[in-house]
Amino acid sequence: MGVAGRPAWRTCAAAVVAVWAVPVAVSLLLLWLPLLCCAVAVVRFRRARRRLMRGCGVGVGRPGSSSSVDAAGGYRLGLLQKYLEDQMELVGAEAADLFRDLSQEKRVD
Repeated sequence: MGVAGRPAWRTCAAAVVAVWAVPVAVSLLLLWLPLLCCAVAVVRFRRARRRLMRGCGVGVGRPGSSSSVDAAGGYRLGLLQKYLEDQMELVGAEAADLFRDLSQEKRVD
């Protein structure tokens, strides 16, 4: 203990460190808070995206394994091919009807 009425040097040193450390800690917290929020948002977005991809039936594999990516790509490619064939049939049928109508109109004239 120090002399009566005078604080010990450890008490003064603790007070100085506390007065210096509190503003530094608060400013660091305020600087890192936006980065922390962005990191949390990215993690949540990736989890939601992964959950959505699993719900659609598309396999999400590890970067090293391409089997789930190939299987999903093949399935999607097959669906695209079927869709395009169906569209070509529709366009072909409509074009044939239109051509038939036009040729009948020319015969009438």
